[in-house]
Amino acid sequence: MPLVVVNDASCLIDLRKGRLLRALCRLPLRLVVPLPIRESELLDFTPCDWETLDQGGMETHDLTPERVADALALARRFGRLSANDCFCLVTAQSHKGSILLTGDSLLRTVASAEGVRVHGVLWIVDQLRATNVCERALLIKALEDWKSDRAVFLPNHLIDRRLRDFL
Repeated sequence: MPLVVVNDASCLIDLRKGRLLRALCRLPLRLVVPLPIRESELLDFTPCDWETLDQGGMETHDLTPERVADALALARRFGRLSANDCFCLVTAQSHKGSILLTGDSLLRTVASAEGVRVHGVLWIVDQLRATNVCERALLIKALEDWKSDRAVFLPNHLIDRRLRDFL
């Protein structure tokens, strides 16, 4: 059974900026996005973007009323987490052994403390490279674009390390 990866908005946005959505879908992973994230205006995804993800197997997870209550309880415990952060964490918790894909540092900290495995888009780059499902040039371009994009908050030293590995 493929590993479940729950995607938050920040990573989906960065993967789109890096033109890696199609490549993401080629990984041997079960990709999940919580319904509130999919419907979030923050994503600003086009119907074509969603079609790419849907055709690539991305599943939209609708939370049960009980899981919504769990998310609200998390929001009360961790007041600085957004509602969407809580929906992502609860979705990851509902898929035992899953990975939460997020770039949000507070969400990463809380998820880890709650026993959820957490990774970010650089982990996806590593997976794409390891499985050879993406052209090297596309990965290099994504890393360079992320490094120069002031709205992408990835540590430059980690980007540089991956760029060096490609040379």
